[in-house]
Amino acid sequence: MKKLLFVLLFATVSACSAAEPDLDQLTWLQGHWKGDGFGGTSEELWSPPTNGVMMGMFRHHTADGKLNFYEFLTIDAGGLKLKHFNPDMTGWEEKNDYVTFKFDSQSATKIAFKGLTFERIDDNNMQISLRIKQGDNVSTEIFNMRRQEK
Repeated sequence: MKKLLFVLLFATVSACSAAEPDLDQLTWLQGHWKGDGFGGTSEELWSPPTNGVMMGMFRHHTADGKLNFYEFLTIDAGGLKLKHFNPDMTGWEEKNDYVTFKFDSQSATKIAFKGLTFERIDDNNMQISLRIKQGDNVSTEIFNMRRQEK
């Protein structure tokens, strides 16, 4: 009996914890978003998934409107990957390196990676939460994003 309960419990836990994101549930993320974050203006664009990958682009402007940096992003079976670029397109990471956020969980309105979460508030608003570690300090940056007209 104990063995049967263990097998049922293991099967239930395994079924509840998806190993990879379901990109078909992320149609709400597609499109052009603009909002705040890092004391300036953030802008993000997401494409529909193709061949198991969603592609995104991000750019940030400081409070005085100066371009600060870009990011190129992908979401695939392994999670979210991104590369940072200066305004002159020189990369922050080495040529073959990138930042990885491992997939954690997903619902109809939220996708969570280790350290990064996208949450749909309604059809035109989402919130992005980014955990940042600098030395021994850990903080969370919140981006309140609004869908832009097509």
